Amino acid sequence: MAREQGVEITALSPGLFKLTDDEAAFRREISEEYPRAAEWAHRWELPGLLVFGFHKPGATEANAPEFSSANPPEWVVECLAEAGARAAADGLCLMIEPEPICWCDSGRATVELIRRAGSGALKINYDPGNVAWLENRDPLDELEVVRPLIANVHVKDLKPLGMGPGFPEWVPAGEGMIDYRAHFKALEGYTGPVSLEPHMGEIARCKEALEKIISRR
Repeated sequence: MAREQGVEITALSPGLFKLTDDEAAFRREISEEYPRAAEWAHRWELPGLLVFGFHKPGATEANAPEFSSANPPEWVVECLAEAGARAAADGLCLMIEPEPICWCDSGRATVELIRRAGSGALKINYDPGNVAWLENRDPLDELEVVRPLIANVHVKDLKPLGMGPGFPEWVPAGEGMIDYRAHFKALEGYTGPVSLEPHMGEIARCKEALEKIISRR
């Protein structure tokens, strides 16, 4: 599919730590799933893995905005630090993707958890679409805070959540609430990958929309 659409795979996203809501679950993932994912990253000569920031207990896609990400439990910080150390030893980077149901639900929350974990192998997969899903707005104002840690960028757009967060309507960049021209202007100087994550089947349409935005900056 990548060859046919003229796109390149820039990282693997095995879903690590997305639904992980206690330390026992983390132990299973880091011992059973992480090694296989790391092996594939090396095999494909990729810099690292996209991961998530641990599940806020009780949070679902429909109610995630009701669960604050402030004051995550200490085990979350400790496990994130351990995962970062493991990745560093393997020569990999863990790029945390903000996700509404996770403690890392926004860029700011992700920066704070990375700061507390203290691992240089922890970076951010910048995904304004997911933060827009959480906050029902364009999160351009947090870009300055997260930019120093960005190692990968996800592009997708979202219509305003008229029916609530349980019914997101994903669209190509430029057709939703996110001002991607402003985001890319603020990202000038960034040299890492920009990845499509359409959440829809029309990859070619999404690619064309992104190329149009970049060419008009």
